Amino acid sequence: MTDDFKQGDVLAERYQILGTLGRGGMATVYLAEDTTLARRVAIKVLHRRFAEDETFVERFRREAKAAAGLNHPNIVGVYDWGRLGAQNYIVMEYVQGETLKDRIRRRGRIEHAEAVAITLELLSALSAAHAKGVVHRDVKSHNILIDGAGRVKVADFGIAQAGDPSMTEAGSILGTAQYLAPEQARGDTVDERSDLYSVGVVLYEMLTGGVPFKGDTAVTVALRHVNEVPAAPATVVAGISPALNQVVMKALAKDPANRYASLRVLQEALLPILAMPNSWSYLGLQEAPEQKGSL
Repeated sequence: MTDDFKQGDVLAERYQILGTLGRGGMATVYLAEDTTLARRVAIKVLHRRFAEDETFVERFRREAKAAAGLNHPNIVGVYDWGRLGAQNYIVMEYVQGETLKDRIRRRGRIEHAEAVAITLELLSALSAAHAKGVVHRDVKSHNILIDGAGRVKVADFGIAQAGDPSMTEAGSILGTAQYLAPEQARGDTVDERSDLYSVGVVLYEMLTGGVPFKGDTAVTVALRHVNEVPAAPATVVAGISPALNQVVMKALAKDPANRYASLRVLQEALLPILAMPNSWSYLGLQEAPEQKGSL
């Protein structure tokens, strides 16, 4: 039997497979119908080869349970998890929309006010997770979903901790390396400030259309995060305000102690930028927008 499930297959006598949403280095994600509750769900099925590593499986179960304990409007809900033969799976909220990565690819860049608004919702999600002791460890535009109503939904909480990067495909490693905090790249202790750095990378990417560092291999990219200072967004794209430019560069400080002290402090730095009159027009507003993403 292969890792793949086909349309019509039923998992755990409950979830009927409708199609495939995506494939990655660690798992395949399927669209399914929960026949018990009559709702559509996304099911992430880990590749069979990981079942042979009991340490990995135990960490996966522990992290899936932690992710299931997160309840927040900006976090993709985890409904169920279990094991089917040699394969472990997570049943998640199905978000109909697009990833932030796809939006950036489609548009090239995100307008300043929209980028700040998305970041505030991202910070709100991460803050809720940190309050429960869950550090994401793999914040990147691929894991940030935007639904049909424009709401940000963050996925894959805790899953990165369960996984060993050496077991993922080269493309997945490279994609993650582009968002790694320097201490993470060095293999040092990871905490909330590491997620904050990754948020800085995502904001940088939205504003400029590209990540701060690229390279042919994950190691090359990781070393650039450790050793190089990125070009300031305002030098890459004209029109980025000095205040927003400063926020991004502070979030991307090499030393965690030189970043914002917390997600809340970063939020407080971004809110005045969102409230600037020259930002309202980006959102099609005549007055300051309602402040979203409070922590």
